[in-house]
Amino acid sequence: MKRHDGLRQCLFWCAFLLYLVATTLQFTMATEVGMVGKILTLARYLSFGLAGLKILWDWALLGLKKEGPWSLTRGAVGCALKYILLAGIVLLAVVTSKDTLPLFVLVLLLASKGVEVDDIFGIALPVQVLVLAFVFFLTLDGTLPDLTYLREDATVRHSLGFTYPTVVMTYFFFILVWAMWRCRKGISVGSGVALLTVTVGLYYLTDARNGFLLSCVVILVEMVLGQRSRWEGLARRLSEQRWCRVLCRVVRFGYEYCAVLLCVLLAGLCWLYPAQPAAMLNRLLSDRIRLTAQAAANYGIHLLGNSIQWVGYGGDVDWATIGERYNFVDCSYSLTLFNYGVIFSALVLVGLVLLGKRLYKQGNWNHCFLYLMVLGCCFIEPRLLEVHLNLVLFAAAPILYTCPKWLEGRK
Repeated sequence: MKRHDGLRQCLFWCAFLLYLVATTLQFTMATEVGMVGKILTLARYLSFGLAGLKILWDWALLGLKKEGPWSLTRGAVGCALKYILLAGIVLLAVVTSKDTLPLFVLVLLLASKGVEVDDIFGIALPVQVLVLAFVFFLTLDGTLPDLTYLREDATVRHSLGFTYPTVVMTYFFFILVWAMWRCRKGISVGSGVALLTVTVGLYYLTDARNGFLLSCVVILVEMVLGQRSRWEGLARRLSEQRWCRVLCRVVRFGYEYCAVLLCVLLAGLCWLYPAQPAAMLNRLLSDRIRLTAQAAANYGIHLLGNSIQWVGYGGDVDWATIGERYNFVDCSYSLTLFNYGVIFSALVLVGLVLLGKRLYKQGNWNHCFLYLMVLGCCFIEPRLLEVHLNLVLFAAAPILYTCPKWLEGRK
């Protein structure tokens, strides 16, 4: 049985790592080299098949008993019903949007049953670093082009082998999150200074301001957490104060419902735009508020989703040829709503709220902080459902594959 358990785990790791590597390379200029683009697409679908086999194997084990042959137990039926419901909602979103991303996310999350979340972070981290190093080497070698973009202030932005400069900094931010998730208790001052140096270097090359600021916040907070022994006593004394307990309840509510509050904030800003303060925030967020409001007016909000032809910068594209056709929405929450509809977006928000509650109950405040940082990043970057980057989604996987007690016949 242990040998079979190892084989089941191997199916997940093959599926996940194949998806991670293939999807990462699809964000690079390697897709312009020969048949590489088609090979990467086939690799992603192979990962889908392997993950599907893992899900079927896990489900089949629900019908096994200590004695006797396999039978269709109530647990197996309950699990199948839940999976069918989830698959139905996701398939509706996929068909209406003509985008398979939600299906890949669902299958990989369900396939992670029995795999420790910390192991996913621990194994994905060196693999992703090696992939990025490989891309940088090919760029320095001249095999992959280093696309450059020129800002109005004459700042030159390097893509470093990827399709757009911000992609590199976004990957660096998520790698930071993965590493800090494993650290648990913060980092030393020396490690923080070294990471800040790398961050500044990447910012100098890419001029990706939002990713730079988010990365700096993560590093600085982790440095503070690393000095916990110096302020833990003061924090304990403050927590005994009545006003602090009230404040903690308010903060907990804001933390658990952060994703919902961000959606409400975005909706309010779009409604106010072009009035203040929406116009000021729109400038700070590089026109994201205007583009979201424009997309809502042009395409509307659908119950099941909509197939939209997004036009954005990136890859071997001449900025001058895009002009007024540019319509891409960077905010993950609005992009999910426009692409996949109200029902799927509601499911995602419910999952994020439950994940926030789950992390809070586990009591690891470092994980809670990193979860908030990921939600903040997804407000300005379309990375919420990109499971090869947003590994925090795997912490929500038990919510998907665990069946309610009443459905399994347990009290």
